[in-house]
Amino acid sequence: MRKNAQASIHQGGRMRTIPVLFLVWLLALGTGGAVLPGSGSAGEVIQRTVRGTVVATNVEANPQIIVVRVLLPSKEEMIVGARVSADTKITKGKQAAQLADLKAGQTAEITYLKTSEGLLAQSIRVH
Repeated sequence: MRKNAQASIHQGGRMRTIPVLFLVWLLALGTGGAVLPGSGSAGEVIQRTVRGTVVATNVEANPQIIVVRVLLPSKEEMIVGARVSADTKITKGKQAAQLADLKAGQTAEITYLKTSEGLLAQSIRVH
């Protein structure tokens, strides 16, 4: 018997369950808005760094996921959702941290790679 497709995320210091399709939708938005049109070709890996507010994390997904709301210079908001691997360097201040240590509302700087498989966080710095 298949369990409903849901994921638990840490938001605002509490655990919340949301449909996995919503997370996929957030990741798709992050992928679509993260790179300017015409700035890359198929198969090309592009590195970007954004700074924004942590919206949610999912430490129970494999791979783990972070979602950040970024305010663009044009004052428009962009949602960036990236996979977090075991190789992703996460720091909170000057201390090493884990994704589970991050909470919604914190300011984070994420350096990620945009690949044909989506966004992959290389480093996450929480201030």
